[in-house]
Amino acid sequence: MKKFFSILFLFITVVAFSQTNFKPDDLLKARTGKQTLVNDFAGILTGDQTQALEDKLVMFDDSTSIQIAVVIVPTLGGKDIADFNVELLRAWGVGNKNNNGVVLLIAKDDRKLNITTGYGLEGALPDVTAKQIIDEVIVPFFKGDDYYGGINNGINTIMQAVKGEYVAPKGYKKKSKPGHSGIFYIILIIIILAISSRGRGGGGTFMSRRGMRGLGSTIFWGSMLGSGRGGSGFGGDSSGGGFGGFGGGSGGGGGASGSW
Repeated sequence: MKKFFSILFLFITVVAFSQTNFKPDDLLKARTGKQTLVNDFAGILTGDQTQALEDKLVMFDDSTSIQIAVVIVPTLGGKDIADFNVELLRAWGVGNKNNNGVVLLIAKDDRKLNITTGYGLEGALPDVTAKQIIDEVIVPFFKGDDYYGGINNGINTIMQAVKGEYVAPKGYKKKSKPGHSGIFYIILIIIILAISSRGRGGGGTFMSRRGMRGLGSTIFWGSMLGSGRGGSGFGGDSSGGGFGGFGGGSGGGGGASGSW
């Protein structure tokens, strides 16, 4: 029994020490080693919850090039959470060179949170939308001590807000749509078939049954060419190495804050 209480006391001491010695400014230093999109420095998520959120955010980054980072800290030690989150987004470089990053920062013991957007997403995720997500989606879960539920649903809503309103830069790996080169081949082959059918004369127009069969074949092979160049669905090589790291994004203070 004494051994049990000794271990328990040691565990509580270690946890308390790590909490009291957490220095927010250390987060603003250059990051080294493996980077992740979910960073729980307060220990409020289980390992499975952290991995589920990480997988979701990596998949979203792969398909849209938009990076959403979640950072959870015990406290900011009196620092303004909005100002600190802007500094954090810049220090980590969340997003790519087009500044398409979002940081959801949560200070557990301060009971405060903030959403900060990069310059490139201020139109897709304006301050009023960020505030609504905090107040109506995340905070109700946090008030019930369901941190995972609040973060998960908050992320889902942020994704819905920015999806389709940002075009991935040229050369960025996309996995959701056929490449433009495939569409070009489809159009080119259709034009060739149309000219060829006219040259035959008397054999029916391009819209005849034979022509329609040719069109169907053309679309099939053209789509195959496109998928080969642009990538397939998420099931392709998305299981490859996880998150590849932040790309040097920046922001100017767009977003919103809240508390619970």
